[in-house]
Amino acid sequence: MKPIKWGSSFSFVASVLARDVHGRCQGAEVITRDIAIVGGGATGTYAAINLKDQGKSIVVIEKHGALGGHASTYHDPATGTPINYGVQLYYDDQIGRSFFALLNITVSRGTFPDSKTPLYIDFTDGSPVLNYSIPPPGEDYFQALHKYPYLENGLELPDPVPEELLLTWAEYLEQFNLTDEAIATYSRPAVSGDITKILALYVFNNLNTVMLEEELEGKIIVNSNSDLAEPYSKALAELGSDVLLNSVVTGGQRGSKPTDGVRLCVSTPRGNKRVIAKQLVFSAPPVLENLKPFGLDERETNIISQFEGGCYYTGVVTNLGLPTNYSYVNRGQQTESHIASVPGVVMFNPTKVEGTYYYWYTSLSDLTKNQVETDTRDTLKRLQKTVTGADVNAEPIFMAFKSHTPLHPTASADAIRKGIYRDVYSLQGYRNTWYTGSLLVTGSSQLWNITSQLLPRIIAALER
Repeated sequence: MKPIKWGSSFSFVASVLARDVHGRCQGAEVITRDIAIVGGGATGTYAAINLKDQGKSIVVIEKHGALGGHASTYHDPATGTPINYGVQLYYDDQIGRSFFALLNITVSRGTFPDSKTPLYIDFTDGSPVLNYSIPPPGEDYFQALHKYPYLENGLELPDPVPEELLLTWAEYLEQFNLTDEAIATYSRPAVSGDITKILALYVFNNLNTVMLEEELEGKIIVNSNSDLAEPYSKALAELGSDVLLNSVVTGGQRGSKPTDGVRLCVSTPRGNKRVIAKQLVFSAPPVLENLKPFGLDERETNIISQFEGGCYYTGVVTNLGLPTNYSYVNRGQQTESHIASVPGVVMFNPTKVEGTYYYWYTSLSDLTKNQVETDTRDTLKRLQKTVTGADVNAEPIFMAFKSHTPLHPTASADAIRKGIYRDVYSLQGYRNTWYTGSLLVTGSSQLWNITSQLLPRIIAALER
């Protein structure tokens, strides 16, 4: 993807945005805080709770009706049972335990979420993929991973970047004779797009030591009620009116000097608000579409425009018409290593509510809720025709849906080679703005970790 060049038109666009901020918010209520946080997912919520604990005033601007980002929980109306259809577990480390303690949540060691005997099926035609199993990553994968420690908790890459990390994963497996690891690494359910074309760098960044310790060593913590969105509902109660839900920034001005601060116009259900802050934390996915209202300059635009995110969706469905003693996993019948075709449903996984499943869906382009659910229904109708004991007359009922797009925005090999991640890190603090979130890591614990490392710098900037 080529970067967008604003060139000489930048100053004109910026001045239009500045006038727009003033015009839209003229006469609006003013909210003055130390720090404005855009995005109330894992990193935004973590930043808000910890900054407030350290005596800083904050406001969180979240476009959805709840905090939590990828942590999505649906409560079965008949039993009240929580069904987690996004985040499935939390890593057991001090960062996570301290965060839960701030929220007065008691945790204990947990296990991987329960599942049932998997049936591997090609969802494109409903045919079973026989004699298939998924082994865990082996020693060869660990040895390869440990060659690149800088991928474990961010993307602070050496210069030059090792060329093998810019190979596609399929090419890397072949070049380093790791084809025995193909099935283990291709079967990751929470990866968007065509995994054979993902760069090796991103595979190692995602399937890292933290992820493997969760899976292989059970380093997992759970809260007592099993509702993995509880940290975010507790955080919302703690933050109260400092959170603006169902709200979006429609325009922004950010100065180049610390004393200039940040001014935002925010559209909320109760009308426009003017937010005046000393610093801005941007924890939503940093793609161009999300950042346009903030009056990007040419430097910021040329960096941010080189990233694009994966398309990923999750939901809850019942009345599948399939036997309830199995989980159903999408695998290609004729593809290399039985990789599932894209776009499509990744899997249907049973929950503690009999007959109710959560599903994950990946695509190469952004889709609407109706498009995802229509294709998911069509997939279930195909499976009803081929799975023994299925009810072909059952009509699936969709209970919940969440778009996670863009998921873990990525850049091209050429952009990485030219130092795009060096440029990203150089943006920290530029124009009183700080970036944290899934651009650099994916798991909740690692998102909290990189945010915890950033907070002292943000606090220091308040004092300048």
